[in-house]
Amino acid sequence: MSNDADAAKDQEACEAERKVNSMQDQLSREAAPWSKDRRGRANEPVVQPSPPVIQPRSVRSTRGSKETSAPSVVAKGRGTGSKPFSMSYDGMTQAEYMRHLLERGSR
Repeated sequence: MSNDADAAKDQEACEAERKVNSMQDQLSREAAPWSKDRRGRANEPVVQPSPPVIQPRSVRSTRGSKETSAPSVVAKGRGTGSKPFSMSYDGMTQAEYMRHLLERGSR
């Protein structure tokens, strides 16, 4: 019985070894053209990329900007200065919210 078990293990080992060898052969055949192509390219000169073309910007006329800037200054001067964005504390002002935090014990 042990001879049969040893023979089966040997046969499985041989089959596995044959599969490994066939996979290696197939890989070698697939890699050979790629490797040959790479060796052929190694002798070619390296081409450096050309620098990017920088196009000059268009020049804007200064007449149009001076005329349009004058009315906007007048419009801003008439009303009160606008406030930057401020946080809303559930309808409270910032001072009321700070008082609420101090009463609650927060820093």
